[in-house]
Amino acid sequence: FRGKVTGKWRRFMKGQIQRARLFFDEAEKGVTHLDSASRWPVLASLWLYRQILDAIEANDYNNFTKRAYVGKAKKLLSLPLAYARTAVAP
Repeated sequence: FRGKVTGKWRRFMKGQIQRARLFFDEAEKGVTHLDSASRWPVLASLWLYRQILDAIEANDYNNFTKRAYVGKAKKLLSLPLAYARTAVAP
C-alpha cells in the first residue's frame, strides 16, 4: 500500500505475471478458431500484452514509479509478424 517495491511485492508480481502468461497461452490456442478478420488484432494484442509483462520484469516489478510499455519500434515489428502468422492459420 505504500507504493514500494519489496521482496514480497516482487514475489506477488512474479506470480501474477506467470498467471497472466498462462491465460495468454490458453487464449492464443483459440485464435485459430476465430473469424479470419478477428485473428490478427487478437493475436497482435496478445503479443503486445506479453511484451508489457516483459517490461514489468525489466523494471524490476516497479509499476509504481516506472511505466511498463512497448515502444513504437517493437509494436511496428510485432504487427506484421502477427498478421503473417494469422494469414497462414487455418
